[in-house]
Amino acid sequence: MSLVTWLDRLQYRVDRKLELWRGQLLRLRGAKVGRRFGVGRGTRLLYARCFSAADDVTLADYSYLHCLSTRGVQIGRHTSIDRNLWLHCGGRTGQGFVEIGEQSYIGCNAVIGAGGGVTIGNHVLIGQSVNFHAENHRFDQRDQHIMDQGVIYQSIVIEDDVWIGSQVTVLAGVTIGQGAVIGAGAVVTRSIPGYAIAIGVPAYVTGYRGNGS
Repeated sequence: MSLVTWLDRLQYRVDRKLELWRGQLLRLRGAKVGRRFGVGRGTRLLYARCFSAADDVTLADYSYLHCLSTRGVQIGRHTSIDRNLWLHCGGRTGQGFVEIGEQSYIGCNAVIGAGGGVTIGNHVLIGQSVNFHAENHRFDQRDQHIMDQGVIYQSIVIEDDVWIGSQVTVLAGVTIGQGAVIGAGAVVTRSIPGYAIAIGVPAYVTGYRGNGS
């Protein structure tokens, strides 16, 4: 083994030990976390008592999670979230939440506005720089500033075994059915059926998995 390889392996072990140590600090702050829960450098988690994670979950570097709500944030075992996640449960409304299943993955630079609730199933693959917005500003009154017209909260549901490509935007009220594939850069404004393949802005179904599409 070369010196460079040995140093790389040593660096990995040190980084992993630090991730696990930071995970245990969150336990002391009231988070409910399982074994081998790791937290990367610079990650900030607010309202730890509203956060829970099962075994073998990792939150990578420089993420921000605002977990204050009745249901909070729950992550299933063997799920990992890459660096620079921004997640907000909606704060004062109390109704926002994020529930992520087992053996799922979210790529770097994800934005999850979860005021209406976001549910992500098992074995889900989500690419880089995705945006989930489970809330929408009202804007029907011309004589009133948009920021003063309130917000509509609607849930987003991503069922099991879904693949969402990079830079996809999913809007409030959408369900993406089991086994569906969403192509990179799509804007999903309406629900997508199971095993469908959808692309475009707004996203539309081009075919279904397993039938030659």
